[in-house]
Amino acid sequence: NKNFKKRRPLKIFFCDLTYDTIILVSDTIPINIGFIASYAKKKFENEISVQLFKYPNTVIEALKNESPDLICLSNYSWNSNLSEHISSIAKRINPNVIVAQGGPNFPHDDAQQIEFMKLRPSTDIFMIMEGEITTTNIINRIMESNLNKDKIFETPINGAVFLDKNNKDNLFKGNPSERIKILDDIPSPYLNGLMDHF
Repeated sequence: NKNFKKRRPLKIFFCDLTYDTIILVSDTIPINIGFIASYAKKKFENEISVQLFKYPNTVIEALKNESPDLICLSNYSWNSNLSEHISSIAKRINPNVIVAQGGPNFPHDDAQQIEFMKLRPSTDIFMIMEGEITTTNIINRIMESNLNKDKIFETPINGAVFLDKNNKDNLFKGNPSERIKILDDIPSPYLNGLMDHF
């Protein structure tokens, strides 16, 4: 990571988006991305900068003004299409942004995972199970690759799946990430200020 440290902090957007046109579909504080961002900040400190988003228009404005290197989005049955729509906007603004999604709305079977990802062409990586450790694995890979997309997707990433860029019918799948057994290993996003905005 030494080469990367000299450049600038890796800019990461974490999004747990809700539709907000007529009613708020999910009117909750996004503690899910709060925990993941908190854990990443603990591991990488000033090597990364993080921002959290709940509302689509807020993240769209931020994407126009400051392009992140990595955007991580939650994927539930109620916001799956919205997350992919924001991913497509992020890619239009900056084709080099890495997009990762995670959440329970993902099939278990390899063939279905391939189909799921083909239907979401703006998403590069899908995280399986808890996102804390897998997100740090992805950040590590991005830093080691110095933002070179070919190197990022050369070999599997633990806890994640992505399609082979040379053959979209081939899935790259890492080993499952270790599960965090001591929950205090994740700093409180309430105490460190990440939730203040909400």
